[in-house]
Amino acid sequence: MIKEIKKAAALGVCLFCLCGCGKSKEIVERQMSLRSQGMEQARAGDYEAAVASYDKALELADMRVGALEMDIAAYKASALYWGEKPEEAIKTFSTILDLKKSAEIYLARGLLYRETGNSEAAKTDFSAAMELTPEKDKVMRGRLSYYMEDYSKAKEYFESAYEAGSKEALYWQAELYWQMKNEDYAITLYQSYLQEEPEHQSAYEKVASYQIGQGNYEEALATLEAGIALGDKGNLQKLLADEIAVYEYKGDFATARSKMESYLKSYPDDEKAAREYEFLRSR
Repeated sequence: MIKEIKKAAALGVCLFCLCGCGKSKEIVERQMSLRSQGMEQARAGDYEAAVASYDKALELADMRVGALEMDIAAYKASALYWGEKPEEAIKTFSTILDLKKSAEIYLARGLLYRETGNSEAAKTDFSAAMELTPEKDKVMRGRLSYYMEDYSKAKEYFESAYEAGSKEALYWQAELYWQMKNEDYAITLYQSYLQEEPEHQSAYEKVASYQIGQGNYEEALATLEAGIALGDKGNLQKLLADEIAVYEYKGDFATARSKMESYLKSYPDDEKAAREYEFLRSR
């Protein structure tokens, strides 16, 4: 479920064009600076600080709400989710929706409702998002059908969008077949997609996980290294953890240990990894 939310347009952020809504240039620049600061803090895993930065940016609006404020609020909701405060993230998304109806925000909130076990509210939000989505937006309608588990309709939308030239539709076709347990075909789609869009990190994760399951460790390492080289685009931690696991499967415990030491410097709160490091130290 968490992986699905990651792919939902980063929980709906970056949805609105930026505008100042009548504010002075200095205030807008300050808000955007705080927004950038919050993004950097979130990327570093300091979600509490990120939320504080976004709140400061919103306070500068002085009760005037425009596209920039809504954009910042969406980033805040994302930080709240990754900071393990999904209920507060839902409230933030609800505030945004009170001000402006948005298919992406309904989708993001729907995924959060589903994550927290409120399946009925999730279905309601997915339906609301579908009503706001133009028929011509085949990818979005396909995604919503996918989340509503109408897989045959999702397949129609994605295939139509891909035939019309949408590269994104190929990725979602792969997601659909993966969900339908047709992993062999899904992987061919992921690999085709990566040939066209080589910077989509989550696709590398899926391909690598399949290769690991097949015991193709050298291929998996090459896939993981390609994904890791992209930096932190939302899946870096998982890719690094999988890389360590592959070296363990290969019996190269020295490399696994070295990789784990580096990993723990970046993710010191990963208790499972810390326990695994103790095992590696004994090898």
